[in-house]
Amino acid sequence: MHDPRFSQEILDLKKRLAGIFAAATVCILAGGLAYHHHYQKAIQKDAADLLSSILQAKTEQLIFWRNDRLNDTSSLLDTPVLSIFLNRLAAAPDDKELRASMLARLDRYLKHNRYRSALLARPDGRIIVATAKAEKRLAPQTLDLIKKAAGSGRTELGDFYLDQSGKPRLDIAAKAAEGNGNKLFLVLEISPEDYLYPLIQKWPTVTGSGEITLSRREGDYAVSLAGMRHAKEPPLKFRRQLSEKHLPAVRALLGEAGVFLCRDYRGEKVLAALGIVPETGWAIVVKLDWAEIMAKAGNISALVLLLTVSLLLGAGGWAYLLFRVQAGKYSRAIEVATTGLRESEQIFDNFMKHSPIYVFFKDQEIRALRLSQNYETMLGRPLKDLLGRTMDDLFPSELARSMIADDKRIIKEGKQVVVQENFNGHTYRTFKFPIQLEGRPRYLAGYTIDITEQRQAAEKLEAAAREWEATFSAIDDVIWTLDAEHRIIRANKATGKVFPHDAAMVQGRHCWEIVHGTAAPIPECPVLKAKKSMRRETLEYNLRDKTFEVVVDPIPGPDGEYAGAVHILRDITERKKNEETLRASEERYEQLFEGMEEGFATHEIICDAQGRPSDYKFLDVNPAFERLTGMKRADLLGRRVLEVLPQTEKVWIETYGRVALTGEPVHFENYSAGLGKWYEVSAFRPREGQFAVSFYDITARKLAQLELEKASEELRRTQKDLIKNLRLYTVLAEINQAAAQIKDRQKLFERLCAVAVQAGGVRMAWIGYPDKDTGRVLPLCSAGETGEFLDSLRVPINDAPGFKSPTGEAARTGRIAVCRDVAADPYMAPWRDKSVKMGYRSCAAVPLVESDKVSAILNLYSADLDFFSQEEVSLLSEIKADISLALDAISGEAGRNAAQAALERTASHLTQVMEAMPVILFTLRYVNGRFITQWVSGNSKNVTGHDQEEMLAPGWFENAVHPQDKDRVLEEKKQIFKKLSMVQDFRVKKKDGSGYVWVHSQLRTAPGTTDQVTGSWVDITQMKESEIRLRELLNGCETKGPEEKP
Repeated sequence: MHDPRFSQEILDLKKRLAGIFAAATVCILAGGLAYHHHYQKAIQKDAADLLSSILQAKTEQLIFWRNDRLNDTSSLLDTPVLSIFLNRLAAAPDDKELRASMLARLDRYLKHNRYRSALLARPDGRIIVATAKAEKRLAPQTLDLIKKAAGSGRTELGDFYLDQSGKPRLDIAAKAAEGNGNKLFLVLEISPEDYLYPLIQKWPTVTGSGEITLSRREGDYAVSLAGMRHAKEPPLKFRRQLSEKHLPAVRALLGEAGVFLCRDYRGEKVLAALGIVPETGWAIVVKLDWAEIMAKAGNISALVLLLTVSLLLGAGGWAYLLFRVQAGKYSRAIEVATTGLRESEQIFDNFMKHSPIYVFFKDQEIRALRLSQNYETMLGRPLKDLLGRTMDDLFPSELARSMIADDKRIIKEGKQVVVQENFNGHTYRTFKFPIQLEGRPRYLAGYTIDITEQRQAAEKLEAAAREWEATFSAIDDVIWTLDAEHRIIRANKATGKVFPHDAAMVQGRHCWEIVHGTAAPIPECPVLKAKKSMRRETLEYNLRDKTFEVVVDPIPGPDGEYAGAVHILRDITERKKNEETLRASEERYEQLFEGMEEGFATHEIICDAQGRPSDYKFLDVNPAFERLTGMKRADLLGRRVLEVLPQTEKVWIETYGRVALTGEPVHFENYSAGLGKWYEVSAFRPREGQFAVSFYDITARKLAQLELEKASEELRRTQKDLIKNLRLYTVLAEINQAAAQIKDRQKLFERLCAVAVQAGGVRMAWIGYPDKDTGRVLPLCSAGETGEFLDSLRVPINDAPGFKSPTGEAARTGRIAVCRDVAADPYMAPWRDKSVKMGYRSCAAVPLVESDKVSAILNLYSADLDFFSQEEVSLLSEIKADISLALDAISGEAGRNAAQAALERTASHLTQVMEAMPVILFTLRYVNGRFITQWVSGNSKNVTGHDQEEMLAPGWFENAVHPQDKDRVLEEKKQIFKKLSMVQDFRVKKKDGSGYVWVHSQLRTAPGTTDQVTGSWVDITQMKESEIRLRELLNGCETKGPEEKP
């Protein structure tokens, strides 16, 4: 039976449940939509910040690339050596050698720089020099660029255009030289495909749709300069009308700047950052597909929708079940509700099992009632061990306390809360909200999202911002940003180094107040000029004894109007000084290069397969090189030295190879057989594998030096012969004097030994007699260094087989016997060791005959090898004859008379020899502090023109010697008795007054005297004059400047 009351209750229940379900539905939907909208806005902001950062970075890269190309070209033309050659080529453009040299230099420059080609052209387009890849005729765009560079006087970078082959290119043009009214312009071709396009198109992050485009305006069209990622048209072929204002590139060219959501050329919805590259008119667009940006947002949205649907289903199921319970009579409805609830539970369980976000339900005791399956991964424990646990059981104590406090506050206040938490190295964002039953909170629910990657991306952006700020503060130049009213809105730390204000103090003030200290801008203010011209303006300004360059770059607003400027103040004091120094250096260098007498050349070393230097190639030579070598520059450049000079010695190549390969400089003198000249050479390495040489022709100096050495050697031989002859005849004279004066045989022998040692220069002398009873030669007397040599000496008259001594041979044969090398003579074996020990290296034996029989043997020992030459033996023969005669004369008057006659003959012979010799002999006596000339040889006229009588006159020497030499010679001569011998060079006046004669004087004290001196003069005038000429030549080479050196 139908019960109206029950029906009314059911109806009321339905209404209440429907209201509750509707309210829950509204809350759940509102919460889901609010989170979805908030998440999309956050993603859009992050993407916009990323695109703005990329736009700024790419714009700065393009500005830097453009300025680097301009500065690189200006630096090339500022090279001093290249400027000289360019001016010469401008004055003589038809000079084939200059054109070839310049082409080689341009080829070397292109080898190490990113240019496709280079050429030198006249303003009318006539090409003077061009590299291999350069076009044969200049394009109209290139001619216009040359005219622009001629008009501005600066290096100019052209715009994109297609060359004859259809490839995109840009040109740089700059005035290179001017001579004889002719101008030359350097044109460098840039291939954007080599560096610029990859620079523009490189995206800093991983993306599937990101694209960077570069465009310019041509009439009513926007033309792509760098090609499109999603279009097939090549660069400069893709164009769109400016009327299509929804396109990002069109909006940028029409003056819009910033980040916009719009449609691109494909019709796709994109987020794009727009801007203009300063000083170019190029529009740059950095964009991402909106679908890619929102890809992650779509996944989150799906999850939120799924959670919302699940909650709605659960709420509906619970309401339906409650309704069926109240309507017990409708068991079928209850059964359906139970089934629905079971399905909802299954759906909810599947959602909790597969949810990518962390979902939780807690009771009022903050215990975990329901958790999504992924909590097992977060907490590292099975789900069954997590349910029913408090937060203290699941999380670290510090985090747990924070969670419990938040959860209790949410249940108490009934508000939704969003918190951020860190756990296990991850960052999580949690949304918590209360679940109310019967008007009061009964449960706590929420979900947690891992935002670690999002936080890391934000930190990277913050780090990039900090790095930019640090870079801005670290720049030494003073940098300000100005607003439209020219007030400083930002300043770097360098401000405080130049002005008595730090960065904070200058903000809000006009720039001219700080720089010039004036209340209004100065007439030549670059800020006002930049506002008017909307391009960079510069000014050089002197401040506190320093020179500064003020650079102002205007900042355009959205509509292209002046919105502010970047104001840079750069200290260029050192640069200005360097420019002045460089200008003066270039002038000196040009004068030196043109007028230098020193040969100079650069070469490149060539090695064989083993890496050893085998040849070298000429790279460049100066005019002095041609003059000093006789070879023409045109015949040398690019050729190998062995090709040009096949006679080149290997030592030249090896020496230069060490310089080029090791970098160690060298300085040397050497003779070139190929050129037949002597050179003084300095070599160094300007760069690896090359060497440069500077050299002088020293052939004249070398020939003079060789002539002097030859003269010196001849003088030494002459002196040696003179000294030897003087010694020989001094010995002979003293022995004859002793033979004539000494009447005692033993004393004669003793004097003979003493003279041989003191005047004859032997080390030891002894005289022995042949004893027939012992069969040996027994010593009678000796002089010099004998040691124990004679104590055990045994010299048989008749030598044993295999042994033969000079003493025994002289005793037997009556002839002079000589041993020229005691150590090597096999016949001297019995006496060798003792002789070598005493320093005896050669010896001679002279038989002394009395009454036709050998009565004694004079034995002489010298410290020199082969001392007893043929001349010595001849002297010994005379000594033998004179002493033998003296021995006979001792026995009677007749012998004495014969000895006197022999003495007179010897004296006459000695006089004749002396007069024929080119040397003056004399004797001096030291009396009362002065040297008195006692005797002078008769050949004095041959040297000075004075005869013997004039030279024997008192005071002659003091008057004849040169005044500049007089004091030195007289002072040194006083030391003769301490030194025993002395050598002097000085000048003596000629008798006819025509000048002075250089003489080489040798003085020696007479043996056994304290006041007697013997000496000789040799004419060395010719040698001294050669020496003086050589010294003057050498001094001239050292003191002359580079332009005076031979």
